Amino acid sequence: MREKPHLLIMAAGMASRYGGVKQLERVGPSGEIIMDYSIHAAVEAGYKDVIIVIKRDMEADFEEILGRRLRPHVNLQYAYQELADLPPGYSVPADRIKPWGTGHALLAARELFDAPVTVINADDYYGKTAFRLMYDFLSENDKEAYSYRHAICTWKLRNTLSAYGTVSRGICELDGQDRLIAIRELKKIAPSNGDAVYTLDDGENWYPLPGETDVSMNFFGLSRGFMQRLAENFTTFLDESAAAQPLSSEYLLPEILGQELVKGNCEIHTMKSSERWFGVTYQEDKAFVQASLRELTDKGVFPTPLWK
Repeated sequence: MREKPHLLIMAAGMASRYGGVKQLERVGPSGEIIMDYSIHAAVEAGYKDVIIVIKRDMEADFEEILGRRLRPHVNLQYAYQELADLPPGYSVPADRIKPWGTGHALLAARELFDAPVTVINADDYYGKTAFRLMYDFLSENDKEAYSYRHAICTWKLRNTLSAYGTVSRGICELDGQDRLIAIRELKKIAPSNGDAVYTLDDGENWYPLPGETDVSMNFFGLSRGFMQRLAENFTTFLDESAAAQPLSSEYLLPEILGQELVKGNCEIHTMKSSERWFGVTYQEDKAFVQASLRELTDKGVFPTPLWK
């Protein structure tokens, strides 16, 4: 039986490097935002149910800029990521402002679906191929496999960097059958002569990374059974990482999946996209994104306006 995967978009981040609500920046030829293009590509691939994770005080803006024009095309729901959404017995550390991370964003939507789910960032353009590959993977798996089989789409590192500052990427190690062996999150990666470098100590030392490295861009396909593991592991995170770094620790999907791999609790298939990724990490990235979307429109990849 074919399943009907949901699409979940993480849009509640603080965007501290960008300096504003970058998820709602109008970058398309007819005033579209990047999420418009992700959802349009997803609808073409077969997705019908869309959940956007936001802060509660963002809802009016999201509905005005995005929601009203999407509702004729998809079943749209909002989930709210809130610091105080913690298991019983836990409380928000004093002075904590930073959201709990991408794993917590997915938990915010736990009551809205009981199906496999594709999880993406709000401010990244992934192209059409990734949505088609992931929809087919999640919808064609047999039901028994949904307790342990997940997938991620990967891109080449050199095609995902910003010229205006460092970025965070999930560095992937694959086996001969393109299954994920390990994934680790590096938070400060910069371009360097067609390749890249990263630092672990705020720039005192830099280490090389090949531009051909496969990286995760937070494009995940997760089984219906993953939510239970996610909730269970969250309490461990709060007891260990959050206790050690109460103001800055994050519950991140790449790290969670990496830990599940090490424990032998899952297998993760990879799908390599050859399409160009782009996003708006920094204000200076906006002009490049606008030009790229205009080029895709001129080539007929997307119509304008996008939702007719």
